[in-house]
Amino acid sequence: MNNFDKVYFKSKVVDKLSSQSLIEMKSTLQDIESGKKKLKVEMASATKVIKSVESQLHWINWFPLKFLFKEKISLKEQTILSLEGDLNALKVKYEKHRLGLDISLTDRLEAAFGTLDDKFADLMSTEKIWDVTTSQKFDRVIERTTANSTVERAPIALRRSNTSKILCDYKALHFENINGGDLSFFPQFIFIENNHDFALVDILEIDIHYTLVSFIESEDVPCDTEVVGHTWAKANKNGNRDKRFTDNYQIPVVEYGELHFKSKSGINEVYMFSNPEPVIAFKYMFDQYKQVLANT
Repeated sequence: MNNFDKVYFKSKVVDKLSSQSLIEMKSTLQDIESGKKKLKVEMASATKVIKSVESQLHWINWFPLKFLFKEKISLKEQTILSLEGDLNALKVKYEKHRLGLDISLTDRLEAAFGTLDDKFADLMSTEKIWDVTTSQKFDRVIERTTANSTVERAPIALRRSNTSKILCDYKALHFENINGGDLSFFPQFIFIENNHDFALVDILEIDIHYTLVSFIESEDVPCDTEVVGHTWAKANKNGNRDKRFTDNYQIPVVEYGELHFKSKSGINEVYMFSNPEPVIAFKYMFDQYKQVLANT
């Protein structure tokens, strides 16, 4: 195969992605996470001690002559109450740490994000969504095909999600990512978590590029996709069937929509959708949302 260079759609490692304007916010979140981990260890230790004392008390109460140990029983019961009080205090602290960062929006920005969320809902209803990880051009004549390039892709899902690190009344617009951390769009930034680290990327630094692509679909054609033509598995230079191949067969050509997420910090992700209409609508609304955010 006469290959051209393969293009990889993969973001930089997470610790390189955060926007400079959000480094302080990330540091605050890291402190919160560190505090949560410490509290979890303390709660686990307190729970273990309580269970140990309860076990001792159980054996004393089971003993036939337990009346001889009234003072000891009373002491252990007081110890358990004290330890349970300490454990409850730790749980209260842990819940406070779980709150993360509070996000508040102006009425105008809230309305704009609500509209963006509506467009995201339309994206979620697309029958097929893929994460495109590579693209590679090749010589059409040598390969006996009408295609200009081939891509590597994997099916993914979109969903609304939240994270314990962020307190927000709005669920994030969540894009799965096959070769890195998932992208969670919150009203003011994108949250990306991978390999025990995370990044915060300012929405204003994100660019989304839309492309309508003609794709030679060798798999099942989704129901919400428009077939715009057919080609042959092996084709002549003019696109006609190459008769030298007896098992040659036709392949549908369809129109898909692609979104390419990019940022100066290193986000580089491409998603392909079987229905282009909600894709261009989401891209348009995202650009509108950025304008509202910039003027807020």
